[in-house]
Formats: sequence, structure tokens, C-alpha cells
Amino acid sequence: MNFLYSIGPFILVLGIIIFVHEFGHFITAKAFGMRVFIFSFGFGKRLIGFKRGDTDYRLSLIPLGGYVKLEGEPEDHLSEDVSALGDGKDFTARPRWQKFLVYLAGPLMNAVLTIAVFTGLFRAGSGEVDATYMSAPVIGAVEADSPAARAGVQPGDEIVSVDGKRIAAWEDAMLAILIRPDADIQLGVRRNGAEQTLPVRSTARPHAEDTSGKELVGHIGVTPVLLVKPIPGEPAMEAGVRPGDQLLKVDDRPIGSFADLVEVVSASQGKSLRLQLRRDGQTLEIPVTPRQKAEGPRIGLGPHTIFKQYDLRGAFAEACRTTWLQTKLTLEVVKRLLTARLSPKTMMGPLGIGKKAGEEAQRGLAAFLQLIAMISLQVGILNLFPLAPLDGGHLAIIGLEGLIRRDLSLDMKARIANAGALVLLGLIVVVLYSDLSKTSALSKYLP
Repeated sequence: MNFLYSIGPFILVLGIIIFVHEFGHFITAKAFGMRVFIFSFGFGKRLIGFKRGDTDYRLSLIPLGGYVKLEGEPEDHLSEDVSALGDGKDFTARPRWQKFLVYLAGPLMNAVLTIAVFTGLFRAGSGEVDATYMSAPVIGAVEADSPAARAGVQPGDEIVSVDGKRIAAWEDAMLAILIRPDADIQLGVRRNGAEQTLPVRSTARPHAEDTSGKELVGHIGVTPVLLVKPIPGEPAMEAGVRPGDQLLKVDDRPIGSFADLVEVVSASQGKSLRLQLRRDGQTLEIPVTPRQKAEGPRIGLGPHTIFKQYDLRGAFAEACRTTWLQTKLTLEVVKRLLTARLSPKTMMGPLGIGKKAGEEAQRGLAAFLQLIAMISLQVGILNLFPLAPLDGGHLAIIGLEGLIRRDLSLDMKARIANAGALVLLGLIVVVLYSDLSKTSALSKYLP
């Protein structure tokens, strides 16, 4: 039943992303006056459509994206039906720079879609979000006998870099560590105003959202210091705790989660507690006496939340920044996959995308749009890989032809395309294996 709920969102996600990609090729070819035979939404049998000029605009049977057919492209069998052949409108008759831009336009449109979606989300506002992950990455607690503990990381340390790359917020630190399972990490921390680098060997553990337990991510055993917000009229606010204070310890016990805080307060039996807080870079202690409630003693502290919303210019700037950061993260993941420093099981194929699309659709429109934006960006990036069936392969061939100032022979292009297709086939097999290994039906049979 969950699979059935995923089919619709899966078709919609891929349909939008691939259609936008192909629209980039189409609109650029049209702008250069190239003849476009077909612009189709979907694949397979033509269902309905209309013809304007040389172009058949059609809706096809299989709604997974679309395609564009240009005169003169490889495997073009329609040119013989065009009476105006030889008028210079075919793809092959155009200068290399125009062909280069036509191939580049698809991935660029994927980036445009990502930026447009993020701009809309940031402009609309993402609602109340936990400010902890937007704040400076100060460590609240270190798990006993964890990689971080063995490396000498302490509560109160602030992560300033991971492998030499500067870190600004907790979400950046989390992403940098997640993509480094079973890896040697140079963790830069700031302690008592001085920076130092600690070598940490991460471990691999299942991703929290992976029910199969096979999607491995990096883990070093640290949790963020909590940003708290006192509830009006409750002991914490009356004692002087302010919204946005960082809760470091309660009675010398490091607090890594609100579950830790509830445990300490519940065990206090109403006795005064000493809260160690950080505020504006300064550490201070505030005594708070819990108040007895029906559910037990409480001090009235909750997570500090912020409402994220921007004007149009700010939303666009934040969208561009987010897109750039996600691009760098994607390239880092690909680099680690190619160098065998990251398990292929972290990859998401058709089954994984379908499952994720169904989940995000149930969470709401904003979550679903964010998934479209992220996958669109990754499709655009992967299409730039220099493998001939992909846009990046064609771009590489055009670049090489421009460098040697002559066209490659059709036989040479065919060999390059076949080699690229074999590599892509191998990649598809790996991705499908990764997908199948995470399913409940097959995970116990696959290593």
C-alpha cells in the first residue's frame, strides 16, 4: 500500500524535473533557429498534441519527463520527411558554440528550477524551525567511548572546521560529518577562545530515517548545545533565562537533548538546579527551582524556534546560497563514492526516490517542493558528467573538437558513446542494487 501511495508523487517528481530539463534544450534550440521535430511531455506512444511549424507538441503515454528531437541529432530518422532540408536549420550545421549551449541548457534549467523553488519557499517562510541547527556548532554533550570522546573533544567546544573547511552552523557540521563514515577527520574546535585541530576517526551507523538499517552515515558521537526558550510564568523565565540562551549543563551534567533535561528535572525531587548557560559569548549560572505539576516537576524550558522568512531579494540570495552549498555537498559525495570512501548504499535510486516522494508528499507541499528542488539539482549535476549519453559527454566531445579544430569521425563518436553507455549501465546496476538492498523483502538476502 505504501508503494501505491508513492507512485503518483514519484511520477510527478521525475516528470517535472525531466520536463524542465528538456525544456531547456528545446527553448535554446528554438532561440538559435534550429528545427525541432518533437517536444514531448512523456515517452512512448503519442496520445494527443498539435503541430506548429515543424514542431509536434505532444503528450505521450509514459509521463516520466519528456524529450526533444532536433533535426540532425544522432538517431534522427525524421529529416527525410522535411522538404526544406539543407536550409541550415539542422543541429549539425550550427557552430560548435551553439551546440554547446543547447546541451548545457538542460542542466542549467535544473539549477534554475532549484533556485526558483527555494526562492518561493524562503519567500513564503518555512515556519517555526528549531534554531539549534541554525546556530554556532557548540557541542552540548559527547557520548562516552565515542570517536569524539577518544579524540579529546569536550562539551562546550565549538566546531569551527571539518577537514580544513570552515563551519558556520550546526547543520553544516552535521552534513560534513554524515558524508564521512569510517573516515579520518581533522576536526577543528575552539576551546576557551583558542583553536586546535583534533584527529577523529568516524564510525558508520545507519541513518536515522533508514528503516532497513543499511544506509550508513558518519558518526562521531556529539550532540549540539540546546538553544532554549523559557515559557512565560514558569520558573526558568522567572529565574532570568532568556530566549536563545544555550543550555550547557544542569548541575554539572552535560545536556545533549531535551530528554536529558527532562530526566534531570524529574530526578530533582523539586530541589534547586544550577543551569549553566552561554549568552552572548559569556558563560553564566542561574539557579532554578522546579515547580511541581501533575506530570511531575517542571522548570518551563522548550526549544528556541525562529520563523524563517525573507523578502524577494533576500529569498533569491538565500536560494542561490543554498543551491551552491548543496552543489558542493553533492560533488563531495560523488568524490567520496568514486574514491570508495563512501558506501554506494547511500545512493538513492528509483525505489528510494519513490519512497521519499511519497513520504514528503504526506508531510506537505513545502517538503515535497524541497525534494523536487534537491533532486533537480542533482540531476543537473550528474548530467554534466563526461559520459557521452549524458549532456556532459556531448559537451566534452564538442570541447575536444574545438580544441583539435575538426570533428571527430562518426565511428569514434560511436565508440565513445558505447563506452559511456557501459559505464552508465554499471552505475545503474549499482544504484538498483542499493535500492533493493534497502527493501524489507530483499535486504536479508543481499549483503
